[in-house]
Amino acid sequence: MDQAKVIEFLNQTLLTDYISRLLNVKMTKLVLFPAFPITAAPNISEPKTFVMMKNPAKFIDFKKPDLN
Repeated sequence: MDQAKVIEFLNQTLLTDYISRLLNVKMTKLVLFPAFPITAAPNISEPKTFVMMKNPAKFIDFKKPDLN
């Protein structure tokens, strides 16, 4: 087998593992809106979305050096 094909297969396997872990972890989405300086009204045209994981321990054993 060609070495490039082996590396490509390994990267696809790692990506599949990462996506499956991402789908199995419980997450919460938080949307924040910046406020206008004078009126303190929320600026709904610029939402900032944060995704928080309930249990990030599932990703501790997923090491970055494993990726290419």
